[in-house]
Order: sequence, then C-alpha cells, then structure tokens
Amino acid sequence: MFVTSIYLILKVHVGLSEIMFSFNPYPFYFIGLIFGIERIFYGVSGSSKLLSLMMGGGEYSSLSTLALFIFFLSFGIYVLVYTIAYTQVLIEILNALNGISYLLFSLSIFKAWHT
Repeated sequence: MFVTSIYLILKVHVGLSEIMFSFNPYPFYFIGLIFGIERIFYGVSGSSKLLSLMMGGGEYSSLSTLALFIFFLSFGIYVLVYTIAYTQVLIEILNALNGISYLLFSLSIFKAWHT
C-alpha cells in the first residue's frame, strides 16, 4: 500500500477541480500512504500501538475498527472499479494493486476485530 501510494502520488497529477468534480481516487493515495506507514511499522515491530493510537481506545474501539473495515473495503472496491475505466497500463496495474491492498488491509482489520 505504501509503495503503490507513493508511486501513484508522484505519477498521477490532477488539479483540485478534477479531484472535487470527478471520480478520481487521488485522495485515497494519501490515506494509503498513512496506513501503509502504519503497516510497515507493524510489520517491523509487531506492535499494533500505532493503529490503536490512530483509532483510539475505550468503549467504542470496536465500532471504530468496524468503521475502518467498512471504509477500506469501500475504498478498495472503488479504486478497483475506477481502474477498469483508466487507460494507462502501468498506472492501471498500480491502481489495481492499491485497491487490492485496501481490501487486504480491511480484511486484516476484520480479522483483528473479529477475534
């Protein structure tokens, strides 16, 4: 998620009007960058403290985990559907990988929430 988000941020140049008035998934690349850093931190250290810090704790942590799962599931589906209509092959493949990484991240959150 981190690597594809960085590449897509650097290669896809869109204006503010295109972000606001089109279905371009450009804002999701920055979200992928943030959560990609979290996944790298988790992979290296094995600690889920950074994810807990971002989601918050307390009695509603289960609901925030469910909401994060739903958001990333919808982001992944959205990016994959957008990829079908996109024309450049390399950007299309990276968009698809980015969408799949969102889906896999949502599944890992669901697994953590469900257990």
